[in-house]
Amino acid sequence: MSTEKQPRLGVAFLAYNEEELIAKTVAEAVASLSAVPGLDWRILVVDDGSRDRTGEIADSLAREDPRISVFHHDGNKGYAVATETALRNSPGEVVMVVDGDGQHTMADAPRFLEAIDAGADVVFGWKKKRHDPFARLVLSKGLNTFSHALLGSPLHDINGGCRAFRRDVARRIEIRHRINFVGDEIYARCRIAGWKVAEVVVRHFPREAGQSIHRPWKMLGTIQRVFKYLFDLKGEMRRAEQLKRVASERRGAR
Repeated sequence: MSTEKQPRLGVAFLAYNEEELIAKTVAEAVASLSAVPGLDWRILVVDDGSRDRTGEIADSLAREDPRISVFHHDGNKGYAVATETALRNSPGEVVMVVDGDGQHTMADAPRFLEAIDAGADVVFGWKKKRHDPFARLVLSKGLNTFSHALLGSPLHDINGGCRAFRRDVARRIEIRHRINFVGDEIYARCRIAGWKVAEVVVRHFPREAGQSIHRPWKMLGTIQRVFKYLFDLKGEMRRAEQLKRVASERRGAR
């Protein structure tokens, strides 16, 4: 791992076919982060194999501002892989991974930094007042309900599009399941590793352009995949607890 001095905050935007929004999203982030006194920051745009001009626009932004960089996937790898890319490659003592659709403001970044400074390893953004289409609201409500029941999650918004990680956690956390709802796995990995999770309220804005990757007509198949995903994670958490218990018993027997 590089010993180069890290900026305080790195913000990674995940972008797929966001040519209408990515420049505005990055410009808002630059303005908001620059307004925080003394904050040293960098921005990484993860272009997940966009088929439009997203990557080209991001490259032009990077040429204009050395604090901005771009990571291009050679084809659409999906949200989980894009999240991994952001976690592994974004600079910063704290790494934020944010959807690049302009629905979040980086004026909320200090809330995440405060939670990290208070001892959290991973901080989830809670869209307390949401501006999502009806199908997405239903899916999110169901996901949060079943995440609470199956994983014991205390979070209000386990799959929000804005999260922050301590650098060492960002580099170490694994995302093994290739599904767009990565929040549950992030929470499960934290529980297994003993990392502290926190949640902060964030502002949320309507999508101004482009399309969500979640389609209403795919809802049934999505729900089926989510159930399998949650039960798989529950099994992994149970096995990890069993291993810890066995290890503890062996230490006690010595």
